[in-house]
Amino acid sequence: MNRPLLVSFCVLSLFAGLIGCDPIPRRTLSTEEKLADLAWVYSQFGENYAPLDLKQKLYGFDYAKLKQDTNAAAAATKTNDEFYALVFKFVATFRDAHTSAALTASSLPDRATVAYLGFSGVRDGEALLVKDRLPTIADKSSYPIEKGDRILKLDGRDLRTAVNEDQVQWRNLGSDEANFTYHANKLFTRVSTSNGVPTADNAVLTVKRGDQIFDVTLPWVKKDVVQFQSEQQKAKDDAEKAKKKPAEKASENFMMLAGDKDESPLTFRFLGFDGRIELPATNVEMITRTLRKRITDGFRFIDAFATWEMITADAPKAEKTAEERVRELRAVPEGAVFVTGAKTYPAYVSAEDKGLVGTIYLDTFSPDTSEDDTVAEFKSTLQTFQTLGVERVVIDLLNNGGGSLTLGFRLAQALSADRVPLPGMQFRVSDSWMDQFESTSRDGDSDSVRELSRRVLEDLKLARVRGDRLSPVMSAGVLAPFDQKPNDKLKAKFRVALLVNEMCASMCDIFSAMLQDAGVATVVGTRSMGAGGNVVNYNQAPNSHLDVRQTESLIVRKDGSYVENAGVTPDVAVPVANFTAAKYKDVRDAAVKALQ
Repeated sequence: MNRPLLVSFCVLSLFAGLIGCDPIPRRTLSTEEKLADLAWVYSQFGENYAPLDLKQKLYGFDYAKLKQDTNAAAAATKTNDEFYALVFKFVATFRDAHTSAALTASSLPDRATVAYLGFSGVRDGEALLVKDRLPTIADKSSYPIEKGDRILKLDGRDLRTAVNEDQVQWRNLGSDEANFTYHANKLFTRVSTSNGVPTADNAVLTVKRGDQIFDVTLPWVKKDVVQFQSEQQKAKDDAEKAKKKPAEKASENFMMLAGDKDESPLTFRFLGFDGRIELPATNVEMITRTLRKRITDGFRFIDAFATWEMITADAPKAEKTAEERVRELRAVPEGAVFVTGAKTYPAYVSAEDKGLVGTIYLDTFSPDTSEDDTVAEFKSTLQTFQTLGVERVVIDLLNNGGGSLTLGFRLAQALSADRVPLPGMQFRVSDSWMDQFESTSRDGDSDSVRELSRRVLEDLKLARVRGDRLSPVMSAGVLAPFDQKPNDKLKAKFRVALLVNEMCASMCDIFSAMLQDAGVATVVGTRSMGAGGNVVNYNQAPNSHLDVRQTESLIVRKDGSYVENAGVTPDVAVPVANFTAAKYKDVRDAAVKALQ
């Protein structure tokens, strides 16, 4: 069940959805403090970053010179915001979806500035489809942007160019398509400590409404972030009082601050690109070194949240049914029958050309339910398909940001009565991985697990003696020995198609690569993101209180190639982003056709 969750302010960062309990400082940092923070950042890359050599080879930069140039530039910065931008630029150089920097905002004023135009939306092809307007814009306002408009250009530039020029220097995912999808909405709401406040006073938008195309000039409204949050909350509350209705869902796709500890408690919930509610505390467990329960939970692109919403404690908490969730986000064939009991991953059967097709909406590898229950439900869904005579299965992974490595392996194996080979893996030769395997060698749940972990530990020690940055390639199964079991309940092989796009990341990348390499599934859609390893969060730099996330392993495919920056190339290419407004009907249709 997806449910709202109360969390403390220090658990949430305004801009990236990650932890860090100390906010950005009030004072202007000295040069000495800036260089100290950079030294801390460099230490994290030096000790923990797995693909450093790979990135230098791929992108042609010299890490030693990059550090030297960054230090010189830092000494020349005059403001904190200039320094923050420099650090983000340094991290973005690595073009890594799992490696990023983030700053925790303060609930006090005079720390950060927001610049906004007043609307938000989602990428639709090469445009932004407007989905909402800020609460401070009245429904009957003459404000010239309406829901359903498509924003084609910003200041005469197509949006792809604007993203590359304005946003990618702050956060580079290593995939052009993923960068565009991720940043498209962020172009129009910017924060000084996240993606940079524009210097211009106005923005010229080229807008398409129906068959009309016209230009609109809007002012960049620039305010203190705390003032912005307060005004938006007041406007929302006033509107609800005027309607005399219970509190409704807050405006989507706008970033708001947590309330001060003395204010009434607020509930936060993250919304993914599909609108699926994510639980912040769950993600904190997955991405935080000190809180994570299992290393295998870190295979998630944790920036996968398009936005987050704030709701008051007395807001209605009605849960959507599995069918309602899917119909809201996807085009469902007429006459489709939903599978009773498929709640974590909703599923339905539909009559298509040449027989029945089963469709499963697999939107995350970090569900709220336990791993065992999730796998059992997934297998039950497949058994239901078999009972009904389904031979073709479409698994919808669009916008799936990943999650648990072991869950992904078990779900992949559930699709086959034969053993699905696991990918290879290379670990950063670091204290953290050595500690991980040494702990398992002592505390594993069987002699066999303990012995296997001891062997990996010895391999890492030998690699360190040799001066290697990465371990030899070994099976990813060393993280969860004996967990993978073929699905002996399958009476016949399904023909399987996976729907993927540029926001299919991390465990979603790996899941798709596994099934494609094993010949179990046909991949349909757009090349996946290429977040090819696990992520760990480190907090915090001593002065700016910056957090850094690091990629600490690399996934190796059957042919020896890395998933990192490569992603999974579909067998059937479909421009998924062109069908956002149509709820991806054409993408699913292409998958059904590919299975005939």
